[in-house]
Amino acid sequence: QRVSKTFSVEGRLVQALRDVSFNLSESEVFGFVGPNGAGKSTTIKVMLDIINDYQGRVSIYGVDARCAEARQALAFVPESPALYEQFTPLEILRMALSMYGIKRKDANAWCMSVLERFSVAENANRRIRELSKGNVQRVALAHAMVVQPKLLVLDEPLSGLDPVGRKDVVDILNEYKKDGGAIFFTSHVLHDVERIADRFGFINKGE
Repeated sequence: QRVSKTFSVEGRLVQALRDVSFNLSESEVFGFVGPNGAGKSTTIKVMLDIINDYQGRVSIYGVDARCAEARQALAFVPESPALYEQFTPLEILRMALSMYGIKRKDANAWCMSVLERFSVAENANRRIRELSKGNVQRVALAHAMVVQPKLLVLDEPLSGLDPVGRKDVVDILNEYKKDGGAIFFTSHVLHDVERIADRFGFINKGE
């Protein structure tokens, strides 16, 4: 609600967000659209408490976004995922379960099934550093989905994927939506947004 954020860049003030307000309902897919530099990633950083010196109010499931509890039901995939390169996809997913405090007797099988959905199961035991950019993007998405979040926050989720990969991921996100999951995602490719979003927000120059 009414979020504004100003940065100091080389001695001058730049207003990245100006009085931005929106809401997202449960089980809704909200596409956040705008050109590069419009304020999309800054908005996500505010939602995730990466940036917390802003004006206005942000709450997730009724909890102030500055509180860690607000993110318990949320998973995030940045535009350029930085996964630990020395680990394997299977280890990355097992780590996600551990970080979220999720204990499953079938943890390995569950992680493999999620990797299978993203068509990277054959690379489950290869190091991240050995994978292509597209496969790293798939592993990052699998890493978010393995914890079965109520809300997925995705920054340009289809960047780096080939046409087949884009279709696969859109299909998976549609399944997640049908199962009751909510998605907030940014994009500057309107075609991607139209395929899965229920509603759109347009941002330009922070407004």
